[in-house]
Amino acid sequence: MPSQRNKRILIICLICFFASQTIVLMVIPGNTNREPVTVVIRNKTGLLNIAAQLKDARLISSSSLFVLCSLLHKGRLIAGEYSLRRDMSIFGIVRKMGRGERNIYALRILEGHNLYNVAETMEQSHIMEGKEFLRMARDKGFLTRLGLQDNSLEGYLAPDTYFYSKEIGVEEFVEKIVQKTFKNLSKQDVREGMTALGFDMHKTLTLASMIEKEAKLKEEKPLVSAVFHNRLHRGMSLDSDPTVIYGSGQFGSPITRSDLSTYTPYNTYTFKGLPQGPICNPDGNSIRAALNPAPVAYLYFVSKNDGSHVFSSTIEEHSRYVALYQRTKGTKTNESRRRLWRKM
Repeated sequence: MPSQRNKRILIICLICFFASQTIVLMVIPGNTNREPVTVVIRNKTGLLNIAAQLKDARLISSSSLFVLCSLLHKGRLIAGEYSLRRDMSIFGIVRKMGRGERNIYALRILEGHNLYNVAETMEQSHIMEGKEFLRMARDKGFLTRLGLQDNSLEGYLAPDTYFYSKEIGVEEFVEKIVQKTFKNLSKQDVREGMTALGFDMHKTLTLASMIEKEAKLKEEKPLVSAVFHNRLHRGMSLDSDPTVIYGSGQFGSPITRSDLSTYTPYNTYTFKGLPQGPICNPDGNSIRAALNPAPVAYLYFVSKNDGSHVFSSTIEEHSRYVALYQRTKGTKTNESRRRLWRKM
């Protein structure tokens, strides 16, 4: 009888010993190296594969202990990019992944930003290299997969702040941004406006992007839209400086006479009608203004050098305003208006 009792005591002691040793191995780091290690766990990666990935990176010594420890979070670890260290315990790593304490990157796309601005922001936000983004934004296969027949993603990146975690690919992240643009354009009032004018998404975003670049004030956007609509109906060229700059790619430089006379698919001084495509990413106000021009007969507008414009219906009236405001500014101008363009 005492022998049976002693066996039970021994078994209990052994269980306690191994349990305590297991806890010690989980809680006490097995390495003193504090060098940071970045690990990306993709979506739908299984628990055993996560353990193998961490072991390969020499972040854990035992896959079995990692799996056992993950039971504290019911085996549900959150995918993403994690900044870990080799001096972290298995318990510390599991806790971090169980709570989803992963690296999150913010991408802020401002209204009026073009692909080059977005590429720069992508790189500054450490999401991807700017050159790689521009390549992807013009990749025909990627565009076709998104359902676009355009030459690039210009105009289709809805202004907003987006948060990116690397458990998904960058293409999937960008696709979600484009899907937001599709959602904005599918709103009832927008769809009705496009139908009434016979516009499709491409034409709507193209005109809206021009309005975005021309009008800083929300209340002026329908007026700028009216000028463009009226000129289109009369068969006049749109003579929009921002399109000239976009086509030349000379952001941050003054427009020259050569720029105005050199043909590009975006130089609206050299042909009648809209440019080849959008020149930036417009906001919702610009999109609605493109579809709802003010009921006015304006054909011209000139900058008042304070962010606002003065509008007119005749070339004589327009010329007087040009002389007035551009003389004050101390620069020469053409029929529409001349101004310096600054890359945002």
